[in-house]
Amino acid sequence: MRLNTSLCISADSHVVEPPELFLPLQKHFGEQAPHIQFLDDRGPTLNLGNGQLGMGVGGFLQAGLDFGRDPRALGKKGYELARPGVFDVKARAEDQDLDGIDAEVIYPSIMFSVYQIENVEILKASFACYNDWTADYCKDSPGRLFPLACIQLYDLDAAIAEMARAKKMGHVGVCIPATAPPNRLYSDPWYEPFWAAAQAMRMPLTMHIFTGATPNHGMPFRIGQNALAFAGICFTIYDIIFSKVCERFPDLKFVITEFETGWIGHLLRRFEHNWYRGGSRSLAVNPIEYWKQNFLATFEDDPIGIRTRDFSGVNTLLWGSDYPHGDSIFPDSQAILDRIMTDCSPEERYAMTVKNVVQLYDLPFEV
Repeated sequence: MRLNTSLCISADSHVVEPPELFLPLQKHFGEQAPHIQFLDDRGPTLNLGNGQLGMGVGGFLQAGLDFGRDPRALGKKGYELARPGVFDVKARAEDQDLDGIDAEVIYPSIMFSVYQIENVEILKASFACYNDWTADYCKDSPGRLFPLACIQLYDLDAAIAEMARAKKMGHVGVCIPATAPPNRLYSDPWYEPFWAAAQAMRMPLTMHIFTGATPNHGMPFRIGQNALAFAGICFTIYDIIFSKVCERFPDLKFVITEFETGWIGHLLRRFEHNWYRGGSRSLAVNPIEYWKQNFLATFEDDPIGIRTRDFSGVNTLLWGSDYPHGDSIFPDSQAILDRIMTDCSPEERYAMTVKNVVQLYDLPFEV
């Protein structure tokens, strides 16, 4: 295999949506539309328009800041924290160079909570507005920024049409809720037309932390600064694999994003135990094989996930910097990769930082 060791691609980076993104929605839907509201205790915060608050803007803009300071106090500053590279793609290219990054796959930020809006017309309009905006943002940095579209899954005909439109605009995949509505889990045959369309279009389906259709990823407790968020996505993975979605759609790709990866090895071993000894032998093959066939997962700074890569599979792991969020390892990505991948072969590191993401999204790099 030819290794271009000078390449490094982040499979999980972000835009941070400006407040003006929501203005057309407010003009059309009034106060029911999502919009940015300033709160004394949180600073600029997404108001979902239904009496529910989304996430504060400031937490999405704290890359490279000193967390020895009070992060809540920082968060109140909101957009004031933004590096020039957040909104200026030329400055962003300079930040990429500073961090040793050649390209980034782009997720949303503020839109995460919008998945919890139940008004389908507002949801469709919000995501269409975002998809237009982020395509326009990324087109000014060709070859370095590759956007993902946001898609709702309540109106599947509209979802399929929007996915096709997004692909034409240059989006390389789509974001769907990491946890489904409790009254319509992903095991429901109702989703079959969407799975089929995504497979046919070769559009990976990404499931980013915080994008559940319900708060807290459907868990009966707050996820406590993300610490327990993986519990919700574990259920999603189980639901998809054991309902035979992977058997019916072998080329469909699900990308588990920013939940880290150290838990995956244990989860897969429990899946295997349940399949082999627990009476769930209805699957044609070991569920671990469906994970390796249909799933990938991103990590930032996760030495446990690297140590257990023999269980999860090196070809299922994608590294991302999470720029410009508070969790981001910018501008120290290369030093952190050197540290956590000390025991990895050059081929393994290349797979996790270049090859896997290029093949997944069909990015224009030779691997």
